[in-house]
Amino acid sequence: MIRKSDDGVEHPDQHAIDDWFLYGPQNQQIEPLVRQLAVEHGMRLAEVEDVIVAALQTKLRALKP
Repeated sequence: MIRKSDDGVEHPDQHAIDDWFLYGPQNQQIEPLVRQLAVEHGMRLAEVEDVIVAALQTKLRALKP
């Protein structure tokens, strides 16, 4: 599913964004950090995902004009 921004311009990473949910993140630091929080600190995976969502929401709020 290719989506364009409001101004009709396609993002240069559009295909990677569209496939991200299938293949996961490309940044190799993410998996070990998730594993460390879950395995070493006893967090459930859903809790770790909540941390990620909260961080992304904070970033989006900071970027709003």
